[in-house]
Amino acid sequence: MILTDDMKPDYRLFFLLLCLIFCACKKDLLVPSGTQQLTTNTEDDLNHILFINDTLGFIAGGEKYFSSVLLRTTDGGNSWQPFTFTGPDSKAVYGLATNGKDIYGVGYDGKIYRCSKEGNDWQLIQSPAWEWFQRIAFNGPDQGFIVSGEGYRAGRIFKIDTAANLSLVDTFAFQLSDIRFAGSQTGYACGYGAVLKTTDGGSSWQLQDIRGDFFRELACIDPDQVWAVGYNGTIIHTADGGRSWKKQRNGDNPLLKKYRLRSVCFRDSHTGYAAGDNGLLLKTKDGGEHWSEFERFTDKDIKCMTLGPDGSLWLAGGGGILFHIRD
Repeated sequence: MILTDDMKPDYRLFFLLLCLIFCACKKDLLVPSGTQQLTTNTEDDLNHILFINDTLGFIAGGEKYFSSVLLRTTDGGNSWQPFTFTGPDSKAVYGLATNGKDIYGVGYDGKIYRCSKEGNDWQLIQSPAWEWFQRIAFNGPDQGFIVSGEGYRAGRIFKIDTAANLSLVDTFAFQLSDIRFAGSQTGYACGYGAVLKTTDGGSSWQLQDIRGDFFRELACIDPDQVWAVGYNGTIIHTADGGRSWKKQRNGDNPLLKKYRLRSVCFRDSHTGYAAGDNGLLLKTKDGGEHWSEFERFTDKDIKCMTLGPDGSLWLAGGGGILFHIRD
C-alpha cells in the first residue's frame, strides 16, 4: 500500500506537542535565587552540615573506607578550612551533633570524632562497635544517641556520653539512617522501611505505623510535626506525634516522576525542602501537600542539607560540592 500525502502522519504536529509539553514543564520549575557555590578543597563526598551559630559551622564527609573530611567555618560559611585524618584508621564521617559544649562526629567502622567549639582540635576515638555509624543526636548536655546499620539490616541505637562511652540501647532487623530529638524526651529515628519514636528520652523505641521506603532523613519542627523522605521518592508526615502518618508523596506511584531523595528540612510548618540525587531540589509552601522542583544547578548528588541561622539553605554532597541558596 502506498501512502498518499494526505495519509502520511504529520510529524510536525507531534514535535510541536512535545515542545509545548517541554516548555510547560520548564515553566513550572522554580528558579533558585542567590545561588552561590563555595570552595571546599575536597572531592570527597560531604554527608552532613551543622551550624552552631551565625559564624561557626561544620561539614562532615570523606571516602567511606579511606579518608575522613571535617570542614570548619568561622565566618558564616564564606570560607571553609579542612581537617583531614589520614592513615589506616581514616574512614568517612556521616553525622555531626553538639551537646552545647563540644562537637561530635560519627562514621564508618565505629569511628567517633570530638572537637571543642573553640578550636579545630579533632580527636579520633575508636569505639568498641565496629559498625557504620550513620547519625548522632543529643537530647541533653550529657547524653546522646547514635544510629547504625548497613546492607539494609542490623540497625542499632547506642547511647553515648560526653566521654564517648557507648552502651547499646536496642537492635533492629533493619538499617537505621537518621535520628532527631524534638525535646529531651521525644525523638524519632528512621531507616529501611521503618520509623521509630521514643517518648522516654531514648530509653525505649517504638515502631511507627508507616512503611514503604528506605527513609533516609527526618525533619522535626516540634514533637508533633515530623517529616521523612525516602530514597524511592516517598515523603511522609505526621502532625500528631506519630499517632497517624500520611504519605504526602508515594514513591511507588508509577504515574509520578521518579525521585531519589536523601535529605529534608523545614523552616516552619509550611515551608520545607527535600533534596536528592542528580542535583534534585524540591520546595513546598503548604507543609508538604504539594512540592515544586527547582531548576538543576548541579548534576551531583545532594547528600545533605540544612537551614543556616538566618534561614538560608545550605546543600552539600557528591564530589565535595557545597551551595548556599538565599531562597
